[in-house]
Amino acid sequence: MRILLFGPYPRPGQPITGGVMAVMVALARGLATQGLEVGVASATARGDDGEDREDGITIYRRGIPPLPRARGHRTIRRKLVAVAHDFRPTLIHAHGTGYYAAAALDGPWPVILTAHGVVYEEARRSQARGIKERLAWRYDTLLEKRVLTRARHVIAINPYIRQAFAQYDHLQWVDIPNPVDEAFFQITREPEPGLLFTPARVIPRKGIDILIRALAQVAEAHPHARLQIAGETTTSPGFVAHCRELAARAGISDRVQFLGNLDREALLAAYRRAWVMVLPSRQETAPVAIGEALAAGCPVIATQVGGVPWMVHHEQEGLLVPPEDVDALAAALARALSQEEVVRAWSQRARLTAQPYRLAAVLDATLAAYRAVWAQSSPDRAVVEETVP
Repeated sequence: MRILLFGPYPRPGQPITGGVMAVMVALARGLATQGLEVGVASATARGDDGEDREDGITIYRRGIPPLPRARGHRTIRRKLVAVAHDFRPTLIHAHGTGYYAAAALDGPWPVILTAHGVVYEEARRSQARGIKERLAWRYDTLLEKRVLTRARHVIAINPYIRQAFAQYDHLQWVDIPNPVDEAFFQITREPEPGLLFTPARVIPRKGIDILIRALAQVAEAHPHARLQIAGETTTSPGFVAHCRELAARAGISDRVQFLGNLDREALLAAYRRAWVMVLPSRQETAPVAIGEALAAGCPVIATQVGGVPWMVHHEQEGLLVPPEDVDALAAALARALSQEEVVRAWSQRARLTAQPYRLAAVLDATLAAYRAVWAQSSPDRAVVEETVP
C-alpha cells in the first residue's frame, strides 16, 4: 500500500510547530515502520520546491507563491495534485479542512481526511482586525464548507468534531485520536513547584492574555509561581505586544517567559519540569499539547471549550474552567500552586488517561480505516496494480 500524506511537515533541523505537524510526523514515521511506502507532500511559505528522503519517507516540499490567498491556494493545490500523480498513491490522507484536503479531493484517488479544527468556530473567536484578516477568515470558512461537502471519509479526533460538523450527514466518520510521540510517555517527571507551562502559539485564540491576568492575581500569594510560554510569536505581533504589556503593568514581566518554538528535546524537558500545564484557550478541538501533557504525567488546567472536556476530566487529571474567566482561572492556579498532594494525584491519573494516544494503537486504527476506504473505492479509481494488504 502506498500512502501519501498531505499536511505540514518540518524542514530538516526545524522544530515541530503546532499539533497538526506533530501528528503528521508521528504518523509518517509510524506508517513507514509498517511496511508501507509512505510519501509526504507539504507546502511551505518560504523556499523552493524540493524532494528528499528522510526516515524511509519520500518528502515533497512545495513552495506557496507570494500571491493573494485564493490564487496562492489554487497554485499550491495544483502542485500537490502533481505530487500525487508522481507518487501514484493507493490512498491520500489529508490533514485539515483547508487546501490540503481540497487538493486531495481534486484528484481521482481514494481520500480520507482528518479534521483537526473547526474553522468557522475559530473565525468567530479570532478577534480579526482589518478587512484583510476578516476576508482571510471568511475565505477559510468557505473553503472548509466546500471541502466537507465534497468529502466522504473523515477521521474524528474527538467527539466534538462530529458534533461541530453534524450538518454534513453524508460523511462516513471513523474515531481515531491524535497520536502522541512515545517519548512523552517515557518522561521521568521532576516537577518544579510553581512552574506553569503553556505550549501554545501566542495568538488571541489561545487566551494567553487571560492567563497573564490570572497569574497577576495569584502572584503575590505565590511568589514561586512563574510562567513559561512555548510557541511562535510572529503571527500576531500586536497581540504578543499586548500580552507583554499586561505582564509589565502587573509587575510580573520577570516571571513570564516567551520561549518561542521549542525543539523536541527542549519540549520534553519542559514537560519534565512543569508543575502543571495550562491551556487557557478561547477555542480548541483536541489539542495535541494536552495529549502530550497527559502522556508525560503532567496535570492540566484548561478551559472547558471544544473537545477539551473529552480529554481532561475535572478533578481527575487537572481542572477545567470557563473560557475568558480570569477569576476562575486564577482560583485554579492558586489551588494547583498550593495543593501538592492533589497535583501529584492528578499526575498519576494523567498517564492512564493518555493510553489511547499511544502511537501503536493509533496506527492500528488508521490502517484499518485505510483498508476500509480502499475497499469502498470503485475499481476505476485505483491507480496502482499491487494487491492492498
